Amino acid sequence: MKASLQADGQSIAMKPFVEDFIARVAIAVLQSLKGTQGARKALFLLRGKHLELLVNDQVLDLHIDRGFAEVVARDTIMGALSHLRGLRGKKEIRLEVEI
Repeated sequence: MKASLQADGQSIAMKPFVEDFIARVAIAVLQSLKGTQGARKALFLLRGKHLELLVNDQVLDLHIDRGFAEVVARDTIMGALSHLRGLRGKKEIRLEVEI
């Protein structure tokens, strides 16, 4: 399990505990969504209030149920990231996770 984080194209360093924590939160979100069985990697792209999720390089439709999946997934990921340095005011956050 591995996670990497970028904000507006710049890498954000994470200590091992933080990386493991963020990876586990992202994997929990991933496993809660339909269509993610067999996922080996995921890319969470956060732009403002929008989340795009790629699973094994394929876009996952998060707009089922009027966008509820996108809102809950985005808020969960942002909650886990919210106290990390270097993310405030950034327009795009990329979280990549290898399972």
